[in-house]
Amino acid sequence: MANRWKVIAIIFIILFLLESAFLLWAYNLGAETIEKNAECQLNICKGHDSYFYDDTEKICYCYIDNEISYWEYVN
Repeated sequence: MANRWKVIAIIFIILFLLESAFLLWAYNLGAETIEKNAECQLNICKGHDSYFYDDTEKICYCYIDNEISYWEYVN
């Protein structure tokens, strides 16, 4: 019974490390998406009416008059 707090402490340390790793991963994923979205808007679709960045396929679509006028893969 005296060592029970040590087991609980180890479990909480492991959970804290897993939570920290997940938060870092999620932040990096979000930052990468925001960066590529900005690249799509500012560099690729400059001068178009609107744009859409598809994160699943990593493609930037540029629109003029609600029609796709240009698309490009974003690295």
